[in-house]
Amino acid sequence: MIETVLARSSKPVLTVPSTSTVREAAEFMASAGVRRLAVAEEGRVIGIFSAYHLVRILATGADPSSLRVSETGLEVPAFLEPTATLLEAAKVMASNNVTSVIVGSETNPLGILTTHDVVAALAMSALGNRPLSGALIKSYPYVDLGATLLEAAQAMISKGTSGVLVLDGDLLIGVLTVREVVARYAKEGQEGLMTRVSELPVPPGAYIDEGATVSEAARVMEEEGVDVAPVLCGGRVCGAVDDITLTRWLASS
Repeated sequence: MIETVLARSSKPVLTVPSTSTVREAAEFMASAGVRRLAVAEEGRVIGIFSAYHLVRILATGADPSSLRVSETGLEVPAFLEPTATLLEAAKVMASNNVTSVIVGSETNPLGILTTHDVVAALAMSALGNRPLSGALIKSYPYVDLGATLLEAAQAMISKGTSGVLVLDGDLLIGVLTVREVVARYAKEGQEGLMTRVSELPVPPGAYIDEGATVSEAARVMEEEGVDVAPVLCGGRVCGAVDDITLTRWLASS
């Protein structure tokens, strides 16, 4: 993977002041369709606020409207030179247990590269010609239709994944991700998170056969615009992959 992080990164870097409330940050993420924001203070990036911070806060019952993003235990930003490779970025994310890196410096952020960008690159990479079985997470979290959206979000956080599978018995209904959590909270507040999964429009997801390669799986995810892809073994769901797990796989390859 010789493509540079600057070429693949999203630009410009979306930022919020450190004095912003969690509610304001969530509404910004929902309107921009992103899962993370850089947090700025006195002209420099001091941290990353993500959808995962929001979910953790909601799980504790704290009021996001009265909590500043600077009080949420922000992700320590990792900075890379613009000429760094995507493989180097994946290794930095994995070793620092983060889902993004800032391209440039704290005072001059040129772009932000995320696990989603890594998946897009894997779709065209020779490294992705390896069997998907090596990246498959067989114990991918799931919820049933009776769970609340908050319970689904808690399952994502506990497993460190981008989403959860939604099952009705042995039947796969679809996938819920942190994007749905952010969107619902931004629209309806904490009350919206108590909605039962059965009452939500659950995206069907993009299914991948166990015999696929990593590149083929990444290509499907990129074309369908999804972060999570259930994997079928003999016609039955046997796990899933997502942008975070594929980035970790790349870093360990």
